[in-house]
Amino acid sequence: MYPADLRLDRSKSRTIVRLRGDIDLSNAGLIKRTIAESVSNQAIELVIDMGGVAYLDSAGIAMLFDLARRLGEHQQRFTVVVPPTSLIRRSLEVSGWPPNLPLVESLDEVAE
Repeated sequence: MYPADLRLDRSKSRTIVRLRGDIDLSNAGLIKRTIAESVSNQAIELVIDMGGVAYLDSAGIAMLFDLARRLGEHQQRFTVVVPPTSLIRRSLEVSGWPPNLPLVESLDEVAE
């Protein structure tokens, strides 16, 4: 496994997080804290680009669900980018990914 790499891109209304590597029990908590601390109360949306993630275990899936819940409490949008051929997409779909949370195929689908 390869450790996760996290890159942030912020604008006034949106924070985009680009993740690469593996997300599992060993790093999901730190990644979640880093992301949560990076999203201001003024941000309208958090976009997490999972296109570079090779492995995602149940702790990583729980991290995404928790971030979605926290953002929802503040009426902030949450979008996850996962390529259509990614095994991670299938993992999220079978985990019961809520239909009201956008799961898109590329960053191009996320309008500013």
